[in-house]
Amino acid sequence: MTGTTWDTIFGGDVGNVFKGQFGFVLARDYDATKPLTNFTPFDTLTGDWSTTLLTTDGFVGLGYFDENGLEFTPTLQTADTKAWQSRQKLLTDITEDSEAAMFTAIERTNLIEALETNLPFAAMSAMGTAGYQYTKPAVTVPIHRQIVFGSIYAAPEGISAWARIYSNAIMVKPDKLVMNAKTEAQGKLNFEALPDSLSGFAVRTLREGPGWRARGGTTGTPGTPTATAGAAGVATLAFTAPTTKNGPFTYKVYADASPTPVTTGNVAVGGTAANPVLTVSSQAAGSHTYKVQAVGSNLSASAMTPASNSVTVS
Repeated sequence: MTGTTWDTIFGGDVGNVFKGQFGFVLARDYDATKPLTNFTPFDTLTGDWSTTLLTTDGFVGLGYFDENGLEFTPTLQTADTKAWQSRQKLLTDITEDSEAAMFTAIERTNLIEALETNLPFAAMSAMGTAGYQYTKPAVTVPIHRQIVFGSIYAAPEGISAWARIYSNAIMVKPDKLVMNAKTEAQGKLNFEALPDSLSGFAVRTLREGPGWRARGGTTGTPGTPTATAGAAGVATLAFTAPTTKNGPFTYKVYADASPTPVTTGNVAVGGTAANPVLTVSSQAAGSHTYKVQAVGSNLSASAMTPASNSVTVS
């Protein structure tokens, strides 16, 4: 028998290492008119952070934290069913599945003081306001927030970004506030994620950025399409899909020598994932050849295929 060496089955990849080198936390008072169902803090085209986070999205940044950054603590508790006739557990049920986030703010701002005291952000005066003050409520009730935690890592292939969203969170444990000459006044805060019926989730994690997309690799070129004329103004293209790992793929079709792809609405995808068939409609009558370009799930675009055989569209 022929064996193999450990490194062929190890499967490690240094490119998958991630460090939270820098980061931030954004928050806003819970807004039922802005559910986070399909929300992303990223620009879907570039993979960078969205420019609307601090404007139309209404989030505010919570400033500097101590060097420990962010800490997320999951809690998973179970209950076992046992029987007299067995020494092994028969069933295990999950009785709690929750998560809390903690950070220590080192800026003493109106936002941090609102979080510490369970006051709405809107109830706080602006920084630098003459006569600034805030009063602890006589009856404290939890103020619900929507929170975006963000972190980045300067990976060799580019910036890799990580984000976690709490669609409905409350501050559950403020720490002591210390005033002394040695250490800045810190605000250590713990937040618990709760389900949000409008958004449909409690915790969501997203990955983006050029470094992350590079993990998907480049997109291979599809096989040369075989064209067939169909009904009036219609041509079908059959080809093999790329074998690269960053599927599922979308496809662009280029007619003749045009550098502009056929309008997406005029291209219908059929066939199978391995052997797609594209139906191209609204084509001018006459002879045409077609090229196909694949776009991976990481938005990496392949080279165009060679031109198909020529077909005559009626």
